[in-house]
Amino acid sequence: MNQQHKLKQEHYLPLKWVQGVMLLLLLTLVACQSDKQSSENLETSGETREETNLTLQNATLEQSNAEGEILWKIQVDEAKYSPDRKKADLKAVKGNIWQDGEIVLRVKSDYGVINRDGAEIFLRDNVVAVDPRNEAVLRSEEVEWQPKASVLTIRKNVRGSHPQLEASAEEGKYNTREEKLELTGKIEATAEKKQLQLKTEHLIWEVPKQTIIGDRLLTMIKFQDKTITDRLVANRARVLLDKKQVIVKENIEYKSIKPPLQIATNEIIWHYQTRQVYSSQPVQLIQYAQNITVTGNQAHVNLAENMAYLKGGVKGINQTNDSKLYSNNLTWNILAQTIEADGNVIYEQNQNPKFNLTGEKAVGTLVDNNIVVTNSDRQERVVTEIFPE
Repeated sequence: MNQQHKLKQEHYLPLKWVQGVMLLLLLTLVACQSDKQSSENLETSGETREETNLTLQNATLEQSNAEGEILWKIQVDEAKYSPDRKKADLKAVKGNIWQDGEIVLRVKSDYGVINRDGAEIFLRDNVVAVDPRNEAVLRSEEVEWQPKASVLTIRKNVRGSHPQLEASAEEGKYNTREEKLELTGKIEATAEKKQLQLKTEHLIWEVPKQTIIGDRLLTMIKFQDKTITDRLVANRARVLLDKKQVIVKENIEYKSIKPPLQIATNEIIWHYQTRQVYSSQPVQLIQYAQNITVTGNQAHVNLAENMAYLKGGVKGINQTNDSKLYSNNLTWNILAQTIEADGNVIYEQNQNPKFNLTGEKAVGTLVDNNIVVTNSDRQERVVTEIFPE
């Protein structure tokens, strides 16, 4: 009988269960205490023992693979095993999950289930999982651990926290080998002490790389204290938390509240802490308060200093009076509305009188058509064309 129990222990859970041995000895004493029982009764008693659930109190359970490496080791207040010993219901779970001889998760929960000879562990109610390698903390109401896949599947209101980021979602998966968390459904994430907020439906957080990847429509909002300063909408984004940068692609809509400015392009790099925006793609800047639009092939917008610098095929338009300015380069003070343009400057005014100015440089303001075009470097005259009605 003792030999048979040892085999069962090694097959399902290689433990030294003192409580289990005492319970089996007690069952044996009860079964054999009466010499008057018939052989039929003895056989019936044996069958009853085989079907009895095994319950352990204050037990330590562990599971190893074929090479003898520990897969997990947990402590429980109670473990109640099924008759075939392939499943156990757990109460007050606390322990460690191992991978390649290293602890990759410290877990605890109110309840749990060991299933399929330890090939799966389910934890529920007040579940907390901590990766000691990177300080990531995961909380949920239900998780499933699969040792072979090295994946912790997280269900029911995922909440992840880290010194750099806090995030919540409907569901998630944490790959312990790659230290990567994938979140899905109603995601909200905050960084920079809640001064940067992100919302989307699918997100990948590569914890050691300090990188967040969004591959679906997402919205990012930057706060200054409790006031919104910037709002970004795009189809794809990569957030580099260590560099405090966001690389954004596809159908970008960026809006600054102060100064009032919209940026439309297909790719930008946003330094969200210093409020610097860079684009190497054709870009459109819209000063919606004054109805001014400026486009160029490249741009650097310093929102902290209210300045924009554009290069290549620059075009400035005053939508109110239909005046236009063309140049190779343009420096624009967004609040003051002053501009400095250089390189193949052309200024067109389409109100009476209609005229064109061409030169090498221009200064002035687009908002009130106060533009001065010069050729000061070569002391050449400015060419003016007037178009009478």
